[in-house]
Amino acid sequence: MVKNIQLNRINTNPKRVISHKKTINVHRHHMQRAISLLILLLGLHMTAIGNPFNSEDWWNRLVCEESPAYSSIGDIDTSIVVVSNRAINRGELRFMSEHRNEDSLYYFFVYAYKGKWHVLSVTDLTNAISHIPNKTKDWVIYTEGMGKIFTSNLDRGMMMASQYDVNVILLDYPSITTTKKMIGNYFFAIKNAKRTYKYFTPVLTVIAHQKSMGNICGKLSLFCHSMGNHLIRQIARKDSLKSINDKTWVDNLILNAACVPERNHQKWLSKIKFAKNIYINYNADDYVLAGAEVIGFAHQLGRRPQYPVYTPAQYVNFSKLVGQNHSYFLTIRDRKPVNPQAKEYYQIILHGNTIDRTNYPQSSYHNMGVEIRP
Repeated sequence: MVKNIQLNRINTNPKRVISHKKTINVHRHHMQRAISLLILLLGLHMTAIGNPFNSEDWWNRLVCEESPAYSSIGDIDTSIVVVSNRAINRGELRFMSEHRNEDSLYYFFVYAYKGKWHVLSVTDLTNAISHIPNKTKDWVIYTEGMGKIFTSNLDRGMMMASQYDVNVILLDYPSITTTKKMIGNYFFAIKNAKRTYKYFTPVLTVIAHQKSMGNICGKLSLFCHSMGNHLIRQIARKDSLKSINDKTWVDNLILNAACVPERNHQKWLSKIKFAKNIYINYNADDYVLAGAEVIGFAHQLGRRPQYPVYTPAQYVNFSKLVGQNHSYFLTIRDRKPVNPQAKEYYQIILHGNTIDRTNYPQSSYHNMGVEIRP
């Protein structure tokens, strides 16, 4: 009885009660993080196992060829240039694999013709560019984030080209595999994304040369989405800028919903001299990057950039316009169309032009840059 009375007295001690509440709050916090992680992992699992772009129907839409099927270049519809570091599965329906080729890159001119997407294999980037019908258009070098097999990356590239009327050079790398589940795919993707700089820095060097030679006309932007931002981050952090940093050849460097740690971003961005303008598009409510923060234990640049900022860059907050969305720059199958105000903004920067800051209010997120509102 005495022990019970003492126990009751201990439990009613105000300090102990406060401590107990703190413990409950800590557990609740960890539970919330665990739930966020679980939601993310379930999403990865579904993407890996049930990827509609990996169906036979989708792969059958692609026609592999060594010479063009069209008789006149004016007969083709949308087209893009693709540079890939995937290994090739020769003779198979799914001819571009889910894994890297450590030794070489593959170059393609991909074009829509008579209801199919033709994948023309070419020798190098210069050859691929020579097939582009209208070289006077503005250009976008485009690298995507996690969850893309070859077919889904082509879809994104073709959508970019058609919706914004630009020539696209798509840098393709494996960012998901059916051999892994859940969290394994996250680390598979981030590992491959971090290694892209080794493969694609020489490609950027060639593009810079082609630009200086006049083979790439119009304005040129480098657009990195989500994990694709590891390309430019690693180039800067690994001191691989030398071959592309001696002159300004990119009009806009666009870091879109960047799934990279935001810490010290101002330091590596300050090393970049090849871009005239830098845009950092972020969404403080991005649910995908919220999950990445749980796994990586770090603020993500595309969700919660922190001070100090890189002063010359333009920070643009999308949270009021797109809610919790992560991909808000393209109209994608089975999703809502891109918001007209977002489309107007991307139409400006993807064509290498600059936004008028006076058209946008100050961001409600720590006054960091400007904000696009409904």
